[in-house]
Amino acid sequence: MVTESFRSALELLRTPAAWLPGIASGFFCASFIFLQFFSGIFIAERLWILEMLVFPFFVAGLMHLVKTGERSLSAFISGGTGKYFRVLLPSLIIFFWLILTLILLFIPLALLGVAETAFVFVVMSTSFTVLLFTFFYDAAAIIEERKVFDAIRRSAEFVLQQTRACMVFYLIALAIFFSAFFLTLLAWTAALYERLEPLATMSAVEIQSFSPSRFNELLGYNGILVTAFLAFIAVTMAVSLIYSFKACFFRDHAGTPTAVTLQGEYDEKGRWFKY
Repeated sequence: MVTESFRSALELLRTPAAWLPGIASGFFCASFIFLQFFSGIFIAERLWILEMLVFPFFVAGLMHLVKTGERSLSAFISGGTGKYFRVLLPSLIIFFWLILTLILLFIPLALLGVAETAFVFVVMSTSFTVLLFTFFYDAAAIIEERKVFDAIRRSAEFVLQQTRACMVFYLIALAIFFSAFFLTLLAWTAALYERLEPLATMSAVEIQSFSPSRFNELLGYNGILVTAFLAFIAVTMAVSLIYSFKACFFRDHAGTPTAVTLQGEYDEKGRWFKY
């Protein structure tokens, strides 16, 4: 069943509009690489705020195509504009919820004096847990037309109900991500081998003190151009395939939510009493 959803995602990608979320992500990634080269990392990091506000439009458009079965660009745009806030608002809630959770976790760790030691582990484990259960919030918001908090709840419910299928989905998604990363890394190393060769002669201490500005100088403009191009291709491919797969997977496995049967009776005045 999961493989059938994957094949449906590949069929969906025959539609040009289905590539737009990946193209948008690839554009932002390539723009980040250029901005940090010309304007510094501080300015480049602000680009991710813009992506957080713009990307929900593309996700909503893709989910709308999967829900309705339409394949036109006009349907994508109408779905993206009409259901933009259905994706944006839950994503902001999840983001700030994650930040608040990390802050609350770091307070006792800081008091114990182990905050710096446990920083990476806490961030990765907390982010992984939140992402694991909320990953399908956008699909629930569009395909099932769930409201803000209900979309987040529905995502967690879906993962718990379809645990085995979701684990297979996550493994395939990770395989897509790491394959794109590995192949891009190979192509990047082959294309810029002469520029990267000095890194092989550096000691571990020199590499740790290697700043982004020095790395930019090592690559040069042409190296940054190649890096941005390869990043654009890799991110476009990975995001397009994973998000199309996610939409088809949720559509195929969510089904109709199980109705909750309430047991009780009415009294003589018409009041309901639940057992």
